Amino acid sequence: MKNLISLSAVLLGAAIALPSNATLISGNTIAAPGSVVDDAAEGGAENTMIQGFNERQNVTLLDAITVDGATIAAGTIVSSHMLFLNTRGRSLVEREGLFDFDGIILGVMSDSLGLLEAATNDLLGALGTFYPGNFSARGLEGGFDGYTVTGNSINVQMRVTEPGDWIRVVTAANVPEPATLALLGLGLVGIGTSRKTSK
Repeated sequence: MKNLISLSAVLLGAAIALPSNATLISGNTIAAPGSVVDDAAEGGAENTMIQGFNERQNVTLLDAITVDGATIAAGTIVSSHMLFLNTRGRSLVEREGLFDFDGIILGVMSDSLGLLEAATNDLLGALGTFYPGNFSARGLEGGFDGYTVTGNSINVQMRVTEPGDWIRVVTAANVPEPATLALLGLGLVGIGTSRKTSK
């Protein structure tokens, strides 16, 4: 019994300690690149289809952040993801992509100058990825460019020549409920107790 209680405590502690991420779960997903500058000559990632990668996960906002048409309140725990289309050369390319996350989408940063993204790169950008800051036409420019959010899904349209388009998607972090973890631990203790009394 003593061993079972100890095992239960260890399992409960491990479950509480495990990080929980709100990640991209479908769509054209890649590992975070080393750089998201526009030019491949400067190390920027290039592609022929809209791709996405996970940035920082489980960030508690100390201050509110601005997204397209709204703000996300201080104290909110968020995860961040970048979607981008950055083709080689100056040919006109139009693409559409659907991406699903395991957390609800709280907001998108897509302004044409990339100011919202640049303002949060230090907070939400992927560790090990170089971000160039804002510049003209970094985000979506209107016309064909746009997106539609439904719950934890985003459908994105991008039209690029040079430069490419980059947007940041902010989701609610997928943090397990403490009550669920506590019930798991109590259930394991209960199993151990019932085994002892049945002997």
